[in-house]
Amino acid sequence: MVTNVNVKRFLATIIVLFLAAVAATQVFTVKAATTRNFTLYGSYASGDSYTQGWGFTAANITSPGPTIVVEQGDNVSLTLISIDGITHSFFVSYTNASSPGTGDPWSDDFGSKAVNFQFLATNTVGTYKYHCYYHPGPMWGYFKVVPTGTIPEFQPLIMLTLLVAGTIVAVLAYKRKPKI
Repeated sequence: MVTNVNVKRFLATIIVLFLAAVAATQVFTVKAATTRNFTLYGSYASGDSYTQGWGFTAANITSPGPTIVVEQGDNVSLTLISIDGITHSFFVSYTNASSPGTGDPWSDDFGSKAVNFQFLATNTVGTYKYHCYYHPGPMWGYFKVVPTGTIPEFQPLIMLTLLVAGTIVAVLAYKRKPKI
């Protein structure tokens, strides 16, 4: 025997599944390029005060430096800071060379003053290297370009929406008790 409660449970399940499907397709749809902001601290000097390499903070300088992950065609905005006072220049090599090639993103020199450097990431998925032009040996790291839609910026918002929608549907489905 089909009751009102069974119909409501069925409809609630269908609605939740529909919302989940819509949310999943939104996560993987093509979107406009995003601006990715990073701050990189660089140091060539080594000793008690400094370590050679790059870091997202002045306290975590390593060689290789941290991996920078962006999506195809993203706008990349870097704040570049020399913590050792030595002149540096950042570049990404799309051929993984230790010097910049034609078309590779390459910043102005920076030393005592921070430099803001912006460029458009390649549309070619892959893992590339970034370096300091003047100190490519110890000052390098990985620049990873992933397919568009891979970095889940909006996933927490989608999950929250699904949770709220599912709760509302469940409350509505169970709100009325069947008359006996």
